[in-house]
Amino acid sequence: MGSNYETIIYKKDGNVAIITLNRPDRLNAINLQMNKDLKNALKEAKEDTEIRVIVITGAGRAFCAGADVTEFASGDFSGGTVFIHPYDLYKLYKPIIAAVNGVAVGFGTNLTLCCDIIFASENASFGEFFIRMGILPDMNGSLLLPMALGVHKAKELIFSGNRIYADEALRIGLVNNVFPHEELIPKTMEFANKLAENAPLAISLSKQAIHKAYEKVFDKMLSIEVEYNAKLYTSEDHKEAARAWVEKRKPVFKGR
Repeated sequence: MGSNYETIIYKKDGNVAIITLNRPDRLNAINLQMNKDLKNALKEAKEDTEIRVIVITGAGRAFCAGADVTEFASGDFSGGTVFIHPYDLYKLYKPIIAAVNGVAVGFGTNLTLCCDIIFASENASFGEFFIRMGILPDMNGSLLLPMALGVHKAKELIFSGNRIYADEALRIGLVNNVFPHEELIPKTMEFANKLAENAPLAISLSKQAIHKAYEKVFDKMLSIEVEYNAKLYTSEDHKEAARAWVEKRKPVFKGR
């Protein structure tokens, strides 16, 4: 049983909603349609009283390879990020599990950070690629990554734009567990079904209680991130990065 969306697959399995990002030919890079579909799918899962746990994964060999730069390269995003709001996950008080089946970089990394639990395939990789595009992390990654890893490791990943792989992601605490690729979804569903058997109101309030501890700083950092990215989206460096990506060359940044 499921709903029809253009760029995702939404399926119900008992008390678990499975949201699969489904643009495998583009490594599930998010575009405007996927952004809309994902927001609506999360809303559907939130409002469905039968759903107690949500799993997000990707079709093909990627989880989400960030933004679809080809689509966005000529756009005007001076108002800041156009993507799904982190509150769509942060204030959805049901457990959300990211089942990272492959590449999860840029927006893909920060989408996982907005989830409550992160399981990864041995094929998974992560990276804060925003610096490569002359911008800073979206989805409140500037807060969530330091909270997960500590400030120095987070700065290393954000400043460098380096990719890390599943074994290192587990070692530094970015993911909860790593499984052989073919076991990722079965293990994730096994865990999701166990959560679904627990008291849903207690889990909901537990998530709210945990988030209350840093709600004010979350709001403040999110506003700062939007403000700073609004400036960066109009910068010459960002425009150069987008052109270079489309033209498959190394960008030449000039600091303006």
